Amino acid sequence: HPVPLQQNLLAMTPRGSSIYKLDRGGYQVCDPDRRCHFVDDLHKAEEDVREMEQAYGYPYTSWFHEIVH
Repeated sequence: HPVPLQQNLLAMTPRGSSIYKLDRGGYQVCDPDRRCHFVDDLHKAEEDVREMEQAYGYPYTSWFHEIVH
C-alpha cells in the first residue's frame, strides 16, 4: 500500500505509529516501520496502534497528539 497523503493524517504517536483517514472510507494504520493495514473504524485503528506499540515493547505512557489542520 502506498502511504496516504499527509493531509489525511489523523494522528501520530511519538514513536511514529500513525492513523490516516482514507478518501474511500475507513482508516489506514501504519507502524513505525511504515507497515500499514486497513481497518473500518477509528476505534479499531486506535486499538491496533496501542497493540502495535506494546508489541514493540514501548511503555504506553503517552497517547496521540492530534494533527490540527
